[in-house]
Amino acid sequence: MKMHFDTDDDFSAFKDELRRRLAGRQVRAIEDHELKHAAVMMLLMNKDNAPHVLLTRRTTSMPTHKGHVAFPGGGMDDGDEDLLFAAFRETEEEVGIRRDRIEYIGRFDDYLSIEGFHVTCFIGAVGYPYDYDLNRSEIESHFEAPLSMFVNREYDRCEKGNFRGVDYRVYFYHYRGYEIWGLTARILTDFGEKVCKDYKPLEQASS
Repeated sequence: MKMHFDTDDDFSAFKDELRRRLAGRQVRAIEDHELKHAAVMMLLMNKDNAPHVLLTRRTTSMPTHKGHVAFPGGGMDDGDEDLLFAAFRETEEEVGIRRDRIEYIGRFDDYLSIEGFHVTCFIGAVGYPYDYDLNRSEIESHFEAPLSMFVNREYDRCEKGNFRGVDYRVYFYHYRGYEIWGLTARILTDFGEKVCKDYKPLEQASS
């Protein structure tokens, strides 16, 4: 699996391959009318010649996920056209990245949050470095974590959880003083396994 880019063209090929894989797979869609809809944006970038993902740490004053590491995103508002619109809006509101600066790649899976949300994950890319404008009432800080950490499952520990009678794994990753766990870690681990595993550039895959 290639997680190192020698040129910008390598990163472009990586994004193209992700787009192809996301378009070609069956999305895990969940129908649950009891939970509030929410959308998150997994933003990838070429940092230090490797794919990194933008993550934030929420403030302790937030109503849910206080102090947790998370993707940009949040609950769907009545005025949102759809879930993708909500993901773009929340990303701009939280970290200041405008929609026209995001290269949309595709939709990943749906998840149920123990906080009471039905979460849809979208994948995008943004240039690096980016001059973020954090909403300090919601976001305490931000960082970029290497995607390879989740592809390779370099977690520190794994615990068991149960939600609505279904058992699931809770992964805990640590990176530069941040603890990444819960739904965010689950989405990243799943994305690494279901989409990124055994990635090869297009020209190598066809040879």
